[in-house]
Amino acid sequence: MKSNFVPTVKNSALLYCVIFTVATLADNIWQLCRGQIADSNYHIINRAVVILIAVITITLFDKFRLKSKLLSHIISYAISMIAVFTYVWFTSFLDPLGPGAYQGIFVIYTLLTILLSVIIEIKERIKRKRQSITN
Repeated sequence: MKSNFVPTVKNSALLYCVIFTVATLADNIWQLCRGQIADSNYHIINRAVVILIAVITITLFDKFRLKSKLLSHIISYAISMIAVFTYVWFTSFLDPLGPGAYQGIFVIYTLLTILLSVIIEIKERIKRKRQSITN
């Protein structure tokens, strides 16, 4: 049995970098549109941790799939959302949260999850089509 630990780590690291970059650019553009010209290091680190939670969850559930793909996505989402809410709750001891902190992270994280699920599904369909063409 060939170990695929190293390729999994490489793919996860690449996924992390891409998501973090896109999320940071999107957030910074949004902040500039609202007139905020600076982002705090604390906010950037929090974004990095939330994205790390997402990538770890995606990687784990990509390797341990259930029979139902939809159920796999829902369980993955629920576990990662609990982890993200727990992280946000812990950070509230260091820095007071805004009134819409949980709502904001819920909406952003849910949209990110839906987007990634769609991208993964498209990627898998393309891969299956290519395999069926070559067979």
